[in-house]
Amino acid sequence: DLTKEGRLIGEALFDSIDLSENGFIHMGDLEEFRASVFSGMDYDTNGQVTYEEFATWDPGFVLVAEDIGRKDGYTTASKIVFAFWDRDGNDELSEREMRFAMSSDFRRADLDDDGLLSQQEFINGFPIMVAMRAAIQPDL
Repeated sequence: DLTKEGRLIGEALFDSIDLSENGFIHMGDLEEFRASVFSGMDYDTNGQVTYEEFATWDPGFVLVAEDIGRKDGYTTASKIVFAFWDRDGNDELSEREMRFAMSSDFRRADLDDDGLLSQQEFINGFPIMVAMRAAIQPDL
């Protein structure tokens, strides 16, 4: 069932961030992940990520969106996330902007305010996860 794929992708993404395999993500895990992703997105190595660069990084959501005919919804969701993260509105993400956005998103998802994200908090509350899952399954 492709509509469940978003959750499976979220679980796999959580596992890739939880490097110590202890069942939760702390801010250090997320920062390490963010730095790696930013470096991977910044194809021209200029220290800025354009939307085009941002849109090329995907843990698997785009393939699911295409398979179920939701590519336009996914593209719209990714543009919204990029716009929220681009705090100065210059159409590029700096490392600082991405760090701030992911840190804020971490705190927003940390419902019990313990400084850790469980898999459930990550999948159901981390804003980029919510946006991408909603794009491919609007009736979440």
